Amino acid sequence: MIKKFLSSRGAKKFRKNRSAMLSLGIIAAYTVLALWIAVSNSLNWIGEQTGAFSLSGNPLTRLFLTEGTTRVVGPKEIPGFGIAPDTQGRLASVDEMIGLARRGLEAVGQIDAESGRTVAQALSDVSWPDRPFADVPVEELRQRLGELESAFADVVSVRRGVQQLESLPVYAERVRDRRAELSALLDSGADDEDALLIAQEELAFGLEEFAEAAIDYADAAGPEDPIAQANPQSLMDASEALLDAIDPEEVRGAIPGDEAISAILDARGAAAERADAAVAGLLDELEPMLVAVFPEPTGLAGAVYAFKLMAGTDTQGRSIMVRALYSSYVAIQVGFVTALFAVIFGGLFGAAAAFIGGPLDHVFNWVYSMITSIPYLVLLAVLSFLFLGSAVEGTLVPLYVAFGVTYWVGPGRVIRGEAMKIKELEYVQATTAMGFGRVYILLKHVIPNTSHLLFINFSLLFIAAIKGEVILTFLGLGLKDGASWGIMIDQSKSQVVNDFFWQIGTATFFMFLLVLAFNIFTDALQDAFDPKHVS
Repeated sequence: MIKKFLSSRGAKKFRKNRSAMLSLGIIAAYTVLALWIAVSNSLNWIGEQTGAFSLSGNPLTRLFLTEGTTRVVGPKEIPGFGIAPDTQGRLASVDEMIGLARRGLEAVGQIDAESGRTVAQALSDVSWPDRPFADVPVEELRQRLGELESAFADVVSVRRGVQQLESLPVYAERVRDRRAELSALLDSGADDEDALLIAQEELAFGLEEFAEAAIDYADAAGPEDPIAQANPQSLMDASEALLDAIDPEEVRGAIPGDEAISAILDARGAAAERADAAVAGLLDELEPMLVAVFPEPTGLAGAVYAFKLMAGTDTQGRSIMVRALYSSYVAIQVGFVTALFAVIFGGLFGAAAAFIGGPLDHVFNWVYSMITSIPYLVLLAVLSFLFLGSAVEGTLVPLYVAFGVTYWVGPGRVIRGEAMKIKELEYVQATTAMGFGRVYILLKHVIPNTSHLLFINFSLLFIAAIKGEVILTFLGLGLKDGASWGIMIDQSKSQVVNDFFWQIGTATFFMFLLVLAFNIFTDALQDAFDPKHVS
């Protein structure tokens, strides 16, 4: 039968379609990945239940275990494909690794004779599984951490100066507003001494605030820094002179011009570049110290670790690549189960309603009219919402029920219409006249002649189920835990605001690739096997 199918005209036409064959290859790759995930998790469960073996010990076999989707593999929000994070991101990563090392040494310090724990166990409980602590004596590890913390303190000090530079425009705007208010009061000749005194003091304090930020940075950066060259001390002197001024004419003469402020703001860009370069250089010097505390894995473990970090990490430090690929298993599973049930139930129900007719056809028309009268997404959301608070909330069961109730309608209507035409054909009428039963004719002649429509609807529903799962999960009515493209897109909302697009981009890319492949595959399938399209 398979040989006959492969030699058919439709199969030959399909094989000549290069884009269809490419899409079929992509679908096959997703399917193989899904099977690998399903088999590896099943084998690991059997091994752990029997105590015979475990796949968690090998970095390759544990790559797509369910537990791997929740395992922290590195610092939070690392960009993917080797792209270096910005300075703030690098500082956050180093700070996180130092904090992890501190917790590890604290755990070692809490070991006592009663606990029975070893140093290795204490460090292992705290460290990342894929990048554990260096295998050195605790005292040496403590020394390495001390050197790292000391060097990091220097980086933080320089970075604090950069943050002061970022605040200078705000301070400058405040000074200019207060200067304008004081000048307006002086020009109007107001007799309100209290108002003048308040405006005078506010301008003086604003100048002091601006000058302090610039001076603190210049003192840390050195005399060669552009901010230091702009002489911020002159603004501090102007602030003191303004506070000492008594009569309006003295106050007017003590109000500084805009030249000193503008000079500092003009120098701010060059100073920021110089400071950022200094911070980046200090962070580069920290890398060997980090490796001394957390050595990078090598060999197979190193290759697997690099693969996990290929698309970066999420807000919890989990591998985006592993979660995105594992999510394809969830998508394939939901798509296959939903589409298979829908085409079998919908096809049988629709064909039987058309061929047998009578009350069964009336029931079919009433049921599908009722379901289609409710907006699609609203009905899916309501059906999923019914499971909130139940034992199966957050699993795939609510999705299967929602999709099962709704998705059979499409293939049911299509197959019903095709079956109504088929039952009027001469060979079906001849079979009926020969005395064969309705069920036999239905299963032997009617449904087999609608197989091309079943295949096409299976592919269409596969796509619809994948997109439906993502939408419902994004809305909080699907999966709650684990990995799913909907979960990843939902969790990336806060990241997008901070210009971190790796999680949403990776999830969207793999979903787009699978949906696009199925769309091309469905069009080619219909073009090759639908009698209306076969030339």
